[in-house]
Amino acid sequence: MSKIKLISELTTYHFLKGVEMHLYDEQFSEKYDLPRVDKASKILIIASTGRSGSHMLGHALQKSNCFGFPLEYANPSNLAEWKKRFGIDTFDKVLAEIKYRRTSSNGVFGIKIHYNQIDQFDGFKHLKEIFPDAYFVHLSRKKVLKQAVSMSIAQQTGVWISGQTPKNDNPQYSYKAIDRTLRQIIQDNASWQYILEANACNYIQMDFDFVRNNLALSIQKIAEFMKVDVDLESIPTEQITKKQSNKLNEEWENKFLTDYKGGELFDLKNIKTVLKYFI
Repeated sequence: MSKIKLISELTTYHFLKGVEMHLYDEQFSEKYDLPRVDKASKILIIASTGRSGSHMLGHALQKSNCFGFPLEYANPSNLAEWKKRFGIDTFDKVLAEIKYRRTSSNGVFGIKIHYNQIDQFDGFKHLKEIFPDAYFVHLSRKKVLKQAVSMSIAQQTGVWISGQTPKNDNPQYSYKAIDRTLRQIIQDNASWQYILEANACNYIQMDFDFVRNNLALSIQKIAEFMKVDVDLESIPTEQITKKQSNKLNEEWENKFLTDYKGGELFDLKNIKTVLKYFI
């Protein structure tokens, strides 16, 4: 394993350590299963990071009846539940069964994948083998600090999706936690763009605020990108999911800006400290 890859894995481990993922139970409902399709003819991958609006976009795409139901199927907690429900142990076979159940009648299957979930596929090369010639929508947020604050709150409350029961009703502000999350999101977004470019993937970029404020137009853009015919009347014009940010988000964002005293994205001192154990 290369030193750089090891550093990346270590930072990701610390970034996710202690995060309790509550299952989004609704995703497993058979009401979202579609008539079985032997093979998907087109694959849509929402290339995302946490709290980037991927859940909002996935639900809107599902309502159009043309993109399957793009959910976070590669999340380890979700995978464990799917394995249990299907009675299947292997990753590839679970994904194959999900594709059978969640591919639209037009042959389109959708999935959203956070950058840190690529490891579930044993690397990007295997991901491309499972989803050949996929269409990627790299979804990100311009206001990354707001995203980092939102994620920091979710990490403490366990509420990643509206309607989930919180495990903690009293999250506490932490400059270090928000700073660490902010750095990781920026790194993951850059990593998505790098890996998509380096592999000559077919992708477009979309912004959270644009999607939120122009939901129907965003779906039309994705349809045009994938050359998928969509009934305009079936495209939702309003968000299916509920907004979660509130006054607390604004308070934490302002406090972070007050507490920030400067610094670089990559702390070379800490990297050297890690490297000395492997040189």
